[in-house]
Amino acid sequence: MKNFGKNVNIKPKKQKGLSEKEIFIDIVSLLDECFSRSASLEQHNLNIATYDEPFYIMIENLMFLKYGEWKTDIILWWVYNRYNEEGEIMPIKLNDHVENVEEEVMIENADQLWEFLKRIDKLENK
Repeated sequence: MKNFGKNVNIKPKKQKGLSEKEIFIDIVSLLDECFSRSASLEQHNLNIATYDEPFYIMIENLMFLKYGEWKTDIILWWVYNRYNEEGEIMPIKLNDHVENVEEEVMIENADQLWEFLKRIDKLENK
């Protein structure tokens, strides 16, 4: 164990000057990639859930602190549950209670997820 990690070179990935939107997109995209890789490994009978789970819990809790419960629920739905059994993206329902309108919204990427959350913010602030 004396030389454990000797050849590991960890470079900070944070870039200065990024907007909150850019950081959000980066984090959610990376979380989505990690979840996809873990799911792919499970299909090959390599279950790393006991290893991964603490990291997912940590990320989810940090999202909860930053974005609150309902936004975190939407983010995690998008990462973990947006695909149906056939592998197609499922829409999410947007309810505008002021205008009494319900709309199904397709969210295909982290940028669209950000815009969806901002759209809900605007509806709440009417």
